[in-house]
Formats: sequence, structure tokens, C-alpha cells
Amino acid sequence: MALLIVAPNRDTGAVERHLHRLAPKLDVRVWPDLGTPAEIDFAVLWKHPPGLFQHLPALRAVTSYGAGVEAILNDPDLPPDLPVGRLAGPRLAADMAEFLAGVVIARHRGLFGFRDDQRNERWQPWAPEPLPVIGLLGLGVMAKASIRVFHALGYPVHGWSRSPHRLPGVTCHHGSDGLRAIAAEVDYLICLLPLTEHTRGILNADLFAAMKPDACLINVGRGGHLAEADLIPALAAGKPGYAVLDVFAQEPLPPGHPFWQHPSIFMTPHCASFTLPREAAELMLRSYRRVQRGQPPLGLVDRRAGY
Repeated sequence: MALLIVAPNRDTGAVERHLHRLAPKLDVRVWPDLGTPAEIDFAVLWKHPPGLFQHLPALRAVTSYGAGVEAILNDPDLPPDLPVGRLAGPRLAADMAEFLAGVVIARHRGLFGFRDDQRNERWQPWAPEPLPVIGLLGLGVMAKASIRVFHALGYPVHGWSRSPHRLPGVTCHHGSDGLRAIAAEVDYLICLLPLTEHTRGILNADLFAAMKPDACLINVGRGGHLAEADLIPALAAGKPGYAVLDVFAQEPLPPGHPFWQHPSIFMTPHCASFTLPREAAELMLRSYRRVQRGQPPLGLVDRRAGY
């Protein structure tokens, strides 16, 4: 039996080395070197090529290399009963929380403005306004780690999900009315949603119109959440007043795209959080061994819900 890693254009060498150290006898294969495909019973996928499943007849389960699973679920060749998992360990959620807290603190406290003052030899002490209100779209594992960090900083937190939730210390909203309500009440609207048929394009002109003037939009979910054509007119109208984007419909963002030079957009290259090689290898091995014991893979996905 063998474990297959399929991650085109991604360097998986460090993960392979950690896997061999953790389980020296494990048969690890890396696409496109399949060996004998009938021996492969578990696959770890990230942006896998079309038609892959047609070459893997013995699969017992697959898992996403990271938190996103839409590429797997949208593959028309995915066997209907094949369990799908994802590798979203505690470090991934902690890194996301760290990134979000850093972005909010830097903007709230005007740290980049002090850099301009330094260059121009200006001495201008400044204190921030009252603590901003944080709004999280999505209340899953990634969001809960961020909630703990924002609570530790004393920030009020609102959260939104499609169905009702109750979380200590969080003002929860749900449904279409709740989506407009959270947009109208928060200073930072952060997208941490999975990408599904219900959430694609959720960051759009209607939502922007409901936001507070000069609020900040942060998208660390998926590029497909953002209706890109709606954002620049919304920024011109000041709702939102600023956008922080880590994910994009096309990655890398193509040359000449209007986001590159926009003064009210701050971009990062899909690096808000990473599954580091050591953690990825440990999670892959744990998930593989679960499947070998007849258990579902780690992070089992509800294929009907899409996450």
C-alpha cells in the first residue's frame, strides 16, 4: 500500500523527508511518479491535475494538503463515496490568528503612518481611537483561534455563519439578514469562510453597501469569495475604506491587474497561514494510519455542505 502526494508546482521535498523520518518503511510516492497505481490507497492533493482519479482505482480516502477542499469536491471524477479529509492542524489556525491580529493592530494603531513620519522627520504622537469591532465571516476552527486572540486583546467580536451558532463572548449573526447586520456593525470584516456554492461571490457590492464607512475588508478565505469587479468602485465610495487581500481568483495575480497599484488595497501572496512541512507530514501520517485502520481521514469533510 502507498501514500501519494500530488501538489504540482509545489516543493514537497521537506515533507517527504519528514515522512521518511517518521515512518521509514512507508511507501511515499510523488506525482507524476505513480509507480503501480493499484498500490496507492491514500492521496494528499493540492491543485491536482484533471483526470487524476481515473488513474487511482484503489483509493480508500483522499485529503487536501491544506484547509481548502473545493478543488477536490468540484472534480467530476471524484468517486461518490470516497471519504475526503483536510490537513488543518492547530499551527495553521494559530498562524492565521497571528496574521489577522497583526494586520488589525498595525492598521488600528497607524504603525505605517509612523514610518512616514520617520522618513520626514516629523514628531507626531498619536493615540488610536477606541478598540475596533471585529467581524468574522465563518465560525469554524480557523475562526475560533482568531476569536481567542482578539478576546485576549479586548476587542469586541461578532461572527456570522449560514446557520445559527452560539459562542461565548461572540455576538453571532446568521442568514442573509445577519450578513447585512454584521457588515453594518463592525470595523474589520474578515472572511474565513470555506468556498462553496453558497459563499462564492459573497463579498460583493450589496455587502459592501451595508458596511460602515471606512471599515476594512480582509479576505483570507478564497479568491472566489470576492467579486473582484465590485471592490474598486466600493473603495472609491469608502465602503469599505480599505481592503487587505491574501487570496485571489487567479494566483499569482496577473501583471497589470488593478489591485497591484491601488492605494487602498494591501496584498499578501496567499501566505496568511501555511501548513509547515513537519506538521504536514505528521498530519498526513496520522490521517493515513486512520484510514488503514478503517477510520475516516483527519478533518473529514461533509461533502453535501462543502466543508
